[in-house]
Amino acid sequence: MGNFVLGYSDSSITATYSGGVWRNNLDTTMLNRKLLTAAAKTLDLTELALDITLTDLKDVQVLGICNHNITTLGSYQWECFSDAGRTVSVYDSGVITPYTYDGSILHQTTCDTIDTAVTDPYWRLTINDTNSDGFIKIGRLFIGRRFITVDNMNYGLKHDMDTSNTIIEKSTVGIESVIQNVRLRGAIFTNKHVSYALGESYYKMQLELGIAESILYEFDPDDKANGIHTFLGRNKVINPLDYPLFNLNDIGFALTEVV
Repeated sequence: MGNFVLGYSDSSITATYSGGVWRNNLDTTMLNRKLLTAAAKTLDLTELALDITLTDLKDVQVLGICNHNITTLGSYQWECFSDAGRTVSVYDSGVITPYTYDGSILHQTTCDTIDTAVTDPYWRLTINDTNSDGFIKIGRLFIGRRFITVDNMNYGLKHDMDTSNTIIEKSTVGIESVIQNVRLRGAIFTNKHVSYALGESYYKMQLELGIAESILYEFDPDDKANGIHTFLGRNKVINPLDYPLFNLNDIGFALTEVV
């Protein structure tokens, strides 16, 4: 089992995009929004080669496609270049087939990590698919930093599901009327007895993110079949930085999905 992944400090929201043929009012401007529900949709299933130019440069180690409709018949590929003409490659993910689940219930999200941080601004995302929708959908991308831990989360992890936005009304004769809205995934876990340096890194990340900025969470990068636990979220609360022992910290996470 691989250590959990947390992506933060996303640069995709302020990026500029070019490429692809899009449906009216559902073009790449959707990708500059933090919410996922207003997705960009291509006109058809022609191969999408989306050029992305980052204006807010970061040490990129986490890549994500959020609220997508790519099936197991399709694929995607991330590339980064050192030049605006996109001729000199500095990173290539290779062609990836996503793990998928029922996108009508939950937002399908990919998460891929890079061992050595990439700092160049010129990216390209290529997507191919033959899905039954007849178009390629992207709610939002994620191109950001990675919070790296030495040890994995401790026992006691909780993956929960918030259904509070589902509306159930009962008539006077007891008949229930249900409006089923998107379920919101969550994760609650701790990382105990980490180094003082890692604790300080966690504290600075929490200061940057607060409870409004996005986090891309992946439970186990070595088991993509657990992709149902991969989601774009935010801090539900800011957990304290605990000092249980000399030069050691306990750090906690409480994440909730964003839509």
